[in-house]
Amino acid sequence: MRNGFLFTVLIFLAACAASTPDIIQVGPWFPARPAKDVPVFSDREETLRPWGAIAIIHSAKFSAEDKSALIRQKNLARKLAADVGADGIIITEETSAGEFGSGGVQAPEIFVSALAFKYVVNVSTAAR
Repeated sequence: MRNGFLFTVLIFLAACAASTPDIIQVGPWFPARPAKDVPVFSDREETLRPWGAIAIIHSAKFSAEDKSALIRQKNLARKLAADVGADGIIITEETSAGEFGSGGVQAPEIFVSALAFKYVVNVSTAAR
């Protein structure tokens, strides 16, 4: 009985670890801020002013039909962006190419791809 419980706990922990998005540092990181203070954009044209990237975030693939997983991965990406002090995050949903398996084509999968950024202060557009 005890081994069954331990096995169940280990499987649960492995599933939680597998669902954590990867974060790649591409710029300096800053003090953390609350996730609610990090605006979410779906396109770089929506941003308010010039910015620089500080992190790229990618989730694991999951079923395109699993809307709760999509929401969860977007929230995790926003939290990771807040943890590195981002001023905003651009989140997109990417489709994974269908793969052939023993039963035909696999159900479509998606993943979250995001770019955490920091606004640039005192930018001059004058030529040097």
